Amino acid sequence: MVILAKNKTLSLGRMLFVEKDGYNKDQLEIESTGPYKLEEKDECFVIQNMDCCKSIMVTVKAQEK
Repeated sequence: MVILAKNKTLSLGRMLFVEKDGYNKDQLEIESTGPYKLEEKDECFVIQNMDCCKSIMVTVKAQEK
C-alpha cells in the first residue's frame, strides 16, 4: 500500500485534494473518523467532510499499481 495522505484533518464542509498519481478510485482505501464524500476529477481525488458537527481525520492509501 502507498500512502497518498496521512492523518489529514478536514474541518466542517472542507475538502482534501489528493493527486491521482496514476491511480483510480477503485484502488483507494480510505480510513476516516466520520462520513465523507469521494469524487474523482480529471487530475485529483476530492474528499469532502460530510459530518454536520465536527472535523474528521482522513488517511488515504492506494493499492500498488
